[in-house]
Amino acid sequence: MMTVQASPNGLQPIAGRLTSMRGFTLLELMLVVTIAAILSGIGVPSFARFIAEQRTIAAASDIQMALWRVRSEAIRLRADIGLVPADPEAGWESGWVAVDPTTSGHELMRRGPLVGVTLAGGPSQILYRASGRLRGTAMSGIEIASKTNSAVEKRCVHIDLSGQPMMVKGGCSR
Repeated sequence: MMTVQASPNGLQPIAGRLTSMRGFTLLELMLVVTIAAILSGIGVPSFARFIAEQRTIAAASDIQMALWRVRSEAIRLRADIGLVPADPEAGWESGWVAVDPTTSGHELMRRGPLVGVTLAGGPSQILYRASGRLRGTAMSGIEIASKTNSAVEKRCVHIDLSGQPMMVKGGCSR
């Protein structure tokens, strides 16, 4: 029979060998899990706001890029080109389409529905002349807001008379 004595270096005999005891106690494990739960409880709401904010910025950037592309194509093709909602009844949230006027039925671009944002305002069609300028008057703007977080700052995409689309913070009512 082997006698077990506590050793100052923490080694215990197991089957005739000295080995160190490794691992975590239940108390240590519960402490780590509690700290992780508290930190994730703090981080998740701010991460959800971050996602909502990025969706709003991305949607505004998509509209601005589409307008730049349509303007560029109007100048390149020397023809009037319009950007219209993909579904006129649903509005700009349904996406948008630009059609090549020189080739029947040929789409220059198509964007599908936007997710997580609402779009308000804007005309039923944005028409660029061959000069790259807007046909008609300056556009009032398309306002982009988050569907999931009302604290996220709105964005506005508007076009001046020279045809340049611009994105501004704070919505279109400024």
